Amino acid sequence: MEDLATQIAAAINMRALYPAQHPRVVQTIDAIIKSLNATRSEAVTYLIVGDDLVVGDNVIRNASLSVRQFVEVLKQHGIERLTLARGLDPDETRALISALAVGDPLNSSPHVILGRVRVAIDDEEIEKRSHELTVEQLEAMREAWSKFRVENKLPIEQIEDLVWSFIDSISRTTRAILPLAKLKEHDEYTFVHSVNVSLLVLAQARSFGIQGPMLHAFGMASLLHDIGKLTVPLSILNKPGRLEGEDWDAMKGHAQQGAWYLSQIEGTPALSVVVAFEHHLRYDGQPNYPVLKSPRLPNLASRMTSIADTFDAMSTVRPYQQPLARAAAFDILRKRSETFYDPLLVGNFIRLVEAQPT
Repeated sequence: MEDLATQIAAAINMRALYPAQHPRVVQTIDAIIKSLNATRSEAVTYLIVGDDLVVGDNVIRNASLSVRQFVEVLKQHGIERLTLARGLDPDETRALISALAVGDPLNSSPHVILGRVRVAIDDEEIEKRSHELTVEQLEAMREAWSKFRVENKLPIEQIEDLVWSFIDSISRTTRAILPLAKLKEHDEYTFVHSVNVSLLVLAQARSFGIQGPMLHAFGMASLLHDIGKLTVPLSILNKPGRLEGEDWDAMKGHAQQGAWYLSQIEGTPALSVVVAFEHHLRYDGQPNYPVLKSPRLPNLASRMTSIADTFDAMSTVRPYQQPLARAAAFDILRKRSETFYDPLLVGNFIRLVEAQPT
């Protein structure tokens, strides 16, 4: 039963990444039907009870990330019960997956039975309950980012509190995963970019059911991923055109420099050091930077950060570039999936961001 849920989660991500008839999508559709038939049951029913997934009389404990993502997707669509019956065909399966992945109409069919709930959301009430980040908190962190170049210090405890505020903010509203986009009016691009990347990574991690201290660790790591850039001269960071020679070497060094710096600060979470070092490593293990003696798969948080980092950089006004439209940024992520980026995470990321207002 867990294998079937895993196959459904994979299909959702592939469908968010590729058109319905793409071979990778067709492959995942076939895998769902094969997995269902392998259960030797007339039907499989999944129930969402709170945050738990129940199959028959069994509650699935210690679920994999894919299974947790499966649960989160059903919850996002208001589905409390999903029944898949023997005889499920590719068209029915494709319709279900497309509905969950890209927002096609979501309906029951002869072999797909959906149990749905509808919850009325009062926007005004959400506003009252939301814990907005205070201006003072943001200004304090912005100043800390600015002073880093001179004092070479970071207030880790303040940063931890800021990430908890991010988590509280995005957990209380589903209307946007970039509530701090207004900060782009400030000049401190590295700070603004880091904030947006952290919010995007928190949204990705939550979609896989990651919660609590682990979710906070993902948020911290992504917020600090570019801290090494604060050691790169502003003349290089803001230089128009392609960087070459010593300028490019200085820029490439920010990942290793950031990891080294964070490792020297008492109390820095280990994941923050890892993500600072890994966020430019490629998913397929081919050389990028830092250069490794032997290739390895980057940490999950690093892979999420890499996608968010690229997307926000492409979507932001810089002194030397105009932002890309969301669709154009998605196209670049799609083209680089399976090489630079984890394709399942890219599919999930596109699904999440496409659901947000432009």
